Amino acid sequence: MSESKLILKAPLSGPLIPLCDVPDPVFSQKMVGDGISIDPTTNTLVAPCDGKVVQLHRAGHAVTLEAANGLEIMMHIGIDTVALEGIGFTSNIAMGDKVKTGDPLISFDADFVATKAKSLMTQIIITNSDQVKNFEFGSGFATSHVDTILTLTATAITEEALDQNYEELCSEPVIIPN
Repeated sequence: MSESKLILKAPLSGPLIPLCDVPDPVFSQKMVGDGISIDPTTNTLVAPCDGKVVQLHRAGHAVTLEAANGLEIMMHIGIDTVALEGIGFTSNIAMGDKVKTGDPLISFDADFVATKAKSLMTQIIITNSDQVKNFEFGSGFATSHVDTILTLTATAITEEALDQNYEELCSEPVIIPN
């Protein structure tokens, strides 16, 4: 197995905040993955690295990019913004689009969102954090698409390694009541 580095630039300008200080346990307890938060002073989320859009939430407040090394970077604008049902958000991309660092992804009406949501804090989460060997977090104030907010060392897993370490299992259908 080899290692690769991924440098993430700030997708928004604003002070960087550790995830443990985010007022939402889903993020602060790293249930979705590890990362960092930004309290934005700008209103256009840009790509923190080159990648491909692999998920765009129907409410327009969150997007996930896949970097060339396979790491998935989810950016979630605000806390409890899914309840806005897309009002105040404008997507500049579509599923499957390839983007470059600094390309605009989502624009948002910061005044509207700030008055309707719990917070504008925007989380940058590595959803497959298990593939990250080392996180180096930025601190202080970050300028959009200029300053580094995260440097990630990922362990590249080859198909050969996957074949050696995993076996396919099947089961009867499982019903999960909700």
